[in-house]
Amino acid sequence: TALEDRNLTVIGGRVADIGVGGLTLGGGVSFFSGLYGWACDNVKNYQVVTAQGAILDVNYDSNFDDLYYALRGGGNNFGIVTRFDLYTYPQGMMWGGSRVYPINETDAILNALVDFAYDAPSDPDAALIVALAYAKQLGGYLIAADLEYAKPEANPPIFDAFQNASYISDTTKVVSLPDLTLEFNSSNPGGLRETYWTATYQVDLDLLHYMVAEYQTQTNNILDVAGLGPSFVLQIITTDELKYMTRNGGNALGLSEEEGPLLLLNIAFWWNSAADDERVLQACKNIVDNTLAYAAARGLAKEYLYMNYASQYQSVVPSYGAANHAKLVEVARKYDPSGVFQRLQPGYFKLDGAPTAGSP
Repeated sequence: TALEDRNLTVIGGRVADIGVGGLTLGGGVSFFSGLYGWACDNVKNYQVVTAQGAILDVNYDSNFDDLYYALRGGGNNFGIVTRFDLYTYPQGMMWGGSRVYPINETDAILNALVDFAYDAPSDPDAALIVALAYAKQLGGYLIAADLEYAKPEANPPIFDAFQNASYISDTTKVVSLPDLTLEFNSSNPGGLRETYWTATYQVDLDLLHYMVAEYQTQTNNILDVAGLGPSFVLQIITTDELKYMTRNGGNALGLSEEEGPLLLLNIAFWWNSAADDERVLQACKNIVDNTLAYAAARGLAKEYLYMNYASQYQSVVPSYGAANHAKLVEVARKYDPSGVFQRLQPGYFKLDGAPTAGSP
């Protein structure tokens, strides 16, 4: 790519097929978020076409700084973004890939995930995704870790626990960013029915064990679904990532450094037939509802829902907190007074709630 040839990168997606617009307007977690923050916090300027047809250059130093704030996590509710001007950063080769572990290593991997949550600020070059999945052809449940490091250094000390656990496969290597995103494409096949759900929690080991057990309980109830691919993905929103959210006046997400680190859940289930939609969707909803209830009883539940992982039944924008929600509504009324993007744009996350009312 043009950036790779210059040893530069931008803060973008981790899977090659991810679109720039949706990722960035919804937040945007990157391999390099520990160093620079989320994608929405690394946009210098948005070119926006408003409902009235005006073309605006929107940035922190412009007369449209309120719209700049709103576009940093508020989705497609304010106008059509026709260009993103992104900050660039030096980046050459890196190290990364996936390690898959037998399910009996779950305790070790969850302990390592909690340690990473608190150790991440000591080494912001590191990025981590932990995922559980069920693969009948591989004998049942597995746990995996996607390990990434912004420098071309194999097995940095922050990942020692993931190196010491017994793994059954390993693709980690020194690699370019484009090649790594292409590798992760292979674990995200197209052409299937799929649902995403999300929730956010304080980091807590006991809660993590409950969440894994609940995922397995709900998945076991639908293992007869044809083509089921049930993934349960855990990531840390580090205190560094939260710190960068205040850059250039702050974003719309309603998160603060003081409440970090946080645990971000992405439920990603795919399957073959529409006849199984209700069962799969209900299982995913049960995981979210039951884990949030368990967390809330212990003071560990957070209101925030990450737009890019949310289901059509989840109310994302109001989860940013009452003050942020009210401000986003005010910005939308200013730049789209007739409500074109609320009334005429089908689907996705509007300001007032979930795209689909009710439950599965």
